[in-house]
Amino acid sequence: MREGAEGVKVRPDVGGQHTGKTGPYGLRNALAGSQTEYHSHVCAGCSCLCDDISLYLEGGRIVRSLNLCRIGVTRLLTITAEKRLPETPFPSLRESVRRALDIFTERGPVVCIGADSLDQAGIVASAELARSLRGVWVPWAFEGMSRFFEHAVRCGWATALLDEIRDRADIVVFWCVDPLVTHHRHLSRYSVFARGRFTERGAADRIVIGVGRDRTPIEPLCGYFFVVGPEKEADFIGAVAASTGARDTLGYKDLPMLLRALDRATYIAVFVDPERLTDAGLAALFEWSLSINRRGEKRMILFPLWTAGANAVGFAQASVDMFGTAWGRGFSEDLEAALRKRTWEALADQVGCVLMIESGPAGPTRRSLPDCLEDKPVVVLTPFKEPPVCRACVVIPTALPGVETEGMFFRADGLPLHAGRVECCTGKGYPRSEDVLDQMLLEVAL
Repeated sequence: MREGAEGVKVRPDVGGQHTGKTGPYGLRNALAGSQTEYHSHVCAGCSCLCDDISLYLEGGRIVRSLNLCRIGVTRLLTITAEKRLPETPFPSLRESVRRALDIFTERGPVVCIGADSLDQAGIVASAELARSLRGVWVPWAFEGMSRFFEHAVRCGWATALLDEIRDRADIVVFWCVDPLVTHHRHLSRYSVFARGRFTERGAADRIVIGVGRDRTPIEPLCGYFFVVGPEKEADFIGAVAASTGARDTLGYKDLPMLLRALDRATYIAVFVDPERLTDAGLAALFEWSLSINRRGEKRMILFPLWTAGANAVGFAQASVDMFGTAWGRGFSEDLEAALRKRTWEALADQVGCVLMIESGPAGPTRRSLPDCLEDKPVVVLTPFKEPPVCRACVVIPTALPGVETEGMFFRADGLPLHAGRVECCTGKGYPRSEDVLDQMLLEVAL
């Protein structure tokens, strides 16, 4: 049991299920108002969007939880009183908005980062504001997103729901990604230990393979683990795809056994972090997937796991709907040209200030500003009292999406889920990020 400020106790659990009757949206009053229970709550801590969370409240405080991982626990603990910025009255909020717009006007263009941690309404509002300011609008993982989706358009892309991967995958590959660090319940719900329709024994029906630049915590769970440097990525994938590559050419003694396992497999799921792969390596992965799926003897899924906001997939969908690209948009010729170079350094050369929407509390999934943007004036919208709040020119405290406000999020596989709010955690003095962004847009229009 972990205890936060004001006696808030949140216990992470890997199991447990309430079987009593619940009311609408999974809310149940257990003891005539003394205890309130939330079941089937959606956690927006990462893109797994676990929808089996149970929260137990007494006296307006969370006293127990089921199925929350460390990321979800940290989110709840960081909105307790001692770790929260003071509420901002509406007159002060309007003043903060004006100060922020003064910075955008004087030091623009502005780069808007981090909307991928918001719900869909907030993402759309941030895009409209960036367009109105003639700035640039990108997710945290825009470098990897741009490369991945460009290859997907050029080569074709085989993907699937996480539930299908759970049901059918007999080989799971983690390529430069470690869910034990970034998506804590991924292994137990979808990829390794989960029991599926055709993988009834879970991990016993699967072979887990890890590939990385260096050793990672997931290595002990892997049947085979390969350390592959960036200079060898394309050659390694080419050898695997061609079912060649003796130990004397690539130096991997387990490679023949890996090839035999792949040859016997019927469904291969490859989870990858595109930000950590080279262009040549990413292109080779797509070509390998394409060649396997064309033959029709087996199926290979290429599944990106973004180390970004919980709604990175929702950001990509909104971006495609609004602008035709999945990784954001620059609203001037110079900014769009810089965006096509796919580096933060190229963007930093064209922008003068930053609008940063916090992606999450302190932890392994939290992103910080790239070094090339550190010297720019920063305006932060955040639910958390953590850096870079200490160095921001303007800080606007906001409500935490998926806890203090409700909204639509998209899971890593594109499945839309509604994240409801928890009544006891609804900070009446904290505005939604969407409302702050709309207020900024209104002030710009005036």
